Amino acid sequence: MKRFIQSMLSLFPFPFLFHFYEYNSHLSNQEASFLFPLFLFFIIGVGIVSRNVHLPLFIVLNFLMTALSLMLGHFFIDDDGSWFKPFGRDVAIIFVSFFYVLGQLIIRGINIGIIRHRVKD
Repeated sequence: MKRFIQSMLSLFPFPFLFHFYEYNSHLSNQEASFLFPLFLFFIIGVGIVSRNVHLPLFIVLNFLMTALSLMLGHFFIDDDGSWFKPFGRDVAIIFVSFFYVLGQLIIRGINIGIIRHRVKD
């Protein structure tokens, strides 16, 4: 059950939700004030929960998460050239996904280092 929850959190399409929230806030002329705090919260939360997932599985799950985010983005977010300039919606989703996975890797590394330090003492 624990591995299932870890896998589902790793597959959660946050890069899609990031741009969905940002773009819809832009369309309604509102500020996306929760964007950065939620981004950090999900990076930290998923990074901590997935610390015991083997690295190859972690990479595969995040690749699938990026693919799922791209698919959802294709269906639910317009490819508005003026908003997603200069590269487009898909590159923007991949860009956020890269930093999302990088942040998780950093949190995993910090977490594993703390655990190993505690074991040595």
